[in-house]
Amino acid sequence: MKASLPVCVLALAPVAALLQCQGSLENEAIFLPPGDGGRDDARVDAAPPTDALAPLDAAAEALADSSPGERNLTTDTTQFGLGGASRCAGAAVQLCEDFETGALDTKTWTVSGTPPVIDGLQRARGQKALHIKRAGNGQSYIRESKTFPAPNNSYYGRAYVYFATLPGLPMTYAHWTFAAASGTGVAGEIRLSGQLQNGKNLFGVGTDSQGQAGGTGDWTTSDKDPNGQPAAVPTGKWLCLEWLHKGATNETRFYWDAAEHPSLSTTTSKNGGNGNPYILPTFTNVWIGWQEYQPSSLNFEMWVDEIAIDPARIGCVL
Repeated sequence: MKASLPVCVLALAPVAALLQCQGSLENEAIFLPPGDGGRDDARVDAAPPTDALAPLDAAAEALADSSPGERNLTTDTTQFGLGGASRCAGAAVQLCEDFETGALDTKTWTVSGTPPVIDGLQRARGQKALHIKRAGNGQSYIRESKTFPAPNNSYYGRAYVYFATLPGLPMTYAHWTFAAASGTGVAGEIRLSGQLQNGKNLFGVGTDSQGQAGGTGDWTTSDKDPNGQPAAVPTGKWLCLEWLHKGATNETRFYWDAAEHPSLSTTTSKNGGNGNPYILPTFTNVWIGWQEYQPSSLNFEMWVDEIAIDPARIGCVL
């Protein structure tokens, strides 16, 4: 995990250049969910070739447009920096984890289930990413609590995710989760998940509060964007996934490659539950990784990189 700079620091190979930045370093931080339910001032002394400056200029422009007050929320994936250097050091967010040290920061993260590893087989940015492998159903994820309590009980999350495998035949139905938050006052997790139905994995959101009187039950709403023609969750490519958990007004939102999917937004009355008001907990933790709930003999594999948590929306450029 990197300490963040208030403005920006950028290093892009092969050019040994950094944007000059000002501000003080600020250490960051992070733990726990329950439940299991169902359905990212130096000078360049010699001028590099013009073609070498092009990626540097593009990345510098992207980060320059990404100050905390006015962040770059573009859906232009060419500005996401995939394959380039980690951007955590200059992100100026509450938490940014790029795994570049090669070891999990156990002062920030707690492991649940099958321990993941950190390697460079796949990575969104930088040289390392969190590698998760799980044989059969169950869990393998990391969780943090240091960014909580969140201001106004509301926070944004962002993670780059690469699914190598997802549920498929011989399974005909599966419910899986890649991130979830929980807390006090309300039972269960607030999930970012997916479902295999009709041979297609679709992103979804939901909860598992069936054990609490007045809860909305155990439900998952599947993606319907855009225009009722949702794309299947792809394998073999990096996805930028963002979410908002706004406990102050009991709202959630979901973004894929910086584009909001309104069908996956929820409110007190708009949700897939049993008709009871959908009330969010007082958040105390969030986890990112993998959990699959139905019995399975399949092997599941994914990578996670450039995890970020902040009170303001982060986007995919930072």
